[in-house]
Amino acid sequence: MQISSTMASRTSSLKFFSLLICSIAIVQMATAGDPDIITDFIAPPNGTVDGNFFTYTGFRVLVGGGPPPTAFKVLKATLAEFPSLNGQSVSYAILQFPSGTTNPPHTHPRSAELLFLLGGTLEVGFVDMKNNLFTQTLQAGDLFVFPKGLAHFQYNADSQNPALAISAFGSANAGTVSIPSTLFATGIDDNVLAISFKTDMATAGDPDIIADFIAPPNGTVDGNFFTYTGFRVLVGGGPPPTAFKVLKATLAEFPSLNGQSVSYAVLQFPSGTTNPPHTHPRSAELLFLVGGTLEVGFVDTKNNLFTQTLQAGDLFVFPKGLAHFQFNADSQNPALAISAFGSANAGTVSIPSTLFATGIDDNVLAISFKTDVATIQKLKAGLAAKP
Repeated sequence: MQISSTMASRTSSLKFFSLLICSIAIVQMATAGDPDIITDFIAPPNGTVDGNFFTYTGFRVLVGGGPPPTAFKVLKATLAEFPSLNGQSVSYAILQFPSGTTNPPHTHPRSAELLFLLGGTLEVGFVDMKNNLFTQTLQAGDLFVFPKGLAHFQYNADSQNPALAISAFGSANAGTVSIPSTLFATGIDDNVLAISFKTDMATAGDPDIIADFIAPPNGTVDGNFFTYTGFRVLVGGGPPPTAFKVLKATLAEFPSLNGQSVSYAVLQFPSGTTNPPHTHPRSAELLFLVGGTLEVGFVDTKNNLFTQTLQAGDLFVFPKGLAHFQFNADSQNPALAISAFGSANAGTVSIPSTLFATGIDDNVLAISFKTDVATIQKLKAGLAAKP
């Protein structure tokens, strides 16, 4: 019996390591997000470089026979844990899901995630920048890609069995922005959240092109092609907006920006309005406050909240892929800002809409926010489109 048990244990370990070895191929498919280095590797400033420097043993606990986790658990091999990954544009995470647990909605600002399910089943999904929800039920052996910078989740709906997955990232430091923690555990002003959720109190830039500009396939290229007149309404003397409003000059509105790695948005804030928490997966945002005052802030991947009160003439940078907001707390006066982006299509992921207006399962959200399904349904009702 002891020999049989030992053989079974070895067989199980061999199966695990076979899947682990196969998953190395995932690395080659993940898009690199880190800058290239001009050496083979980056050596530590004061240390010996030998085989130990290139070896990480932190995953040995997975085959050490310890007790399984009772809550969702992540083991990482990123730049922080494994310094020799510096400049190598790759990292790993092991995701352990006891029955009924979830990896709450989150984003990775600097890389896509390619998940390989080693055992069990998982319900997974992500929301694109048009608020389309893409879901799948994964079986052991399946792979699923979560595009860079988009909100996504994983959920083990099996009430009896655990699930185990390995994820590869095309960055040594992909970063993780936990949306529940970012919103409710970092000190973002309650008024900002209340307005955003209508309740009470998308990374790399654009690829370089090898021509001066990208001409339309069937069209005349003259001065008109390089001119956008959609912002004339701002000086046309029309009535001011009564709700927060954005005017964009991106690739969608201004096709000549294709390949030019730049775009604009004009943000109009009537008194007491907010631009709800959101991210831009493909660019930082550089905001220039033209008039009024604004309360602004962003949350980094360590859940640190950085805020500022801006006066007219100030600039503020929101780093690429991080959740951020703007709020006109002035009860009397509007505010006007211009934002520049280092991408013709920076993308916008609205966190309230992504979570509560796209069909993500109520159980996933209830577990993620440590509340009940009834509360989730109330939030969804508040964000639903009015007839």
